[in-house]
Amino acid sequence: MATDAALLTKALVSKAMICIHGQVGLGKTFAVNAACRKLAPDATVWLQFAQAPHVAQIRAALWDGLNLPGPAPVNTTHICDEQISQALASNFHLLLLDEVQHLGPTALEYLRHLWDKNTKTAKTLATVLVGSGNTRQKILRCDPLHSRVHRWQQFSPLTPAEILTVIPSYHRLWNDVEDDVLMWIDDSAGHGCFRTWANLTVILQDALDDDPKLTFSKDLVRWAFSQLDPTTRFPGQVGIDG
Repeated sequence: MATDAALLTKALVSKAMICIHGQVGLGKTFAVNAACRKLAPDATVWLQFAQAPHVAQIRAALWDGLNLPGPAPVNTTHICDEQISQALASNFHLLLLDEVQHLGPTALEYLRHLWDKNTKTAKTLATVLVGSGNTRQKILRCDPLHSRVHRWQQFSPLTPAEILTVIPSYHRLWNDVEDDVLMWIDDSAGHGCFRTWANLTVILQDALDDDPKLTFSKDLVRWAFSQLDPTTRFPGQVGIDG
């Protein structure tokens, strides 16, 4: 994705702590993962938790992500933390934590501890915090961690100009679609939400793959709209042939 936000994300992935935040569906994870694959394909340790994890879970996930031998000695925390710190200090690592809105104060403080220990010894660590909802507020309430965040990047819905450049480069389906059709789709359903565009892309491409007689058309797009959650579009616009 060539949005300004994604390009800035690439620039920010360095030996610093940064926070990428914004509402769901705006392409944060997609952009950050793309940047990490390009800039640190063999050095990224990606962690994601579906609900508030205990610090022991974070230790175990880090242990596995760093390919340390055997099970994590989470019952002897000082040994576990020392080996994690040594592994982080041995070579450059990019620690990517997604869904940060699920982390509690103790987990955030643990991340601050890892950061400080590495900064004092090796300076080989970059940390990227990615989250939606109240991510920024949670970090703000954790003063020690907040003070260490070097840059903040808030994702916003795609602008009309970004729709015309990002979407055609995202998938071949959109390569030859006229600008006014792209804008009609965004007005009707996309609303600058990258996730909605991704869903539409899958729906349309699957339909075209399943029936070779089909061709891309507004009628096919209108059918694809019907496969989406109706709350993601303005109902009165679906039939407009603008």
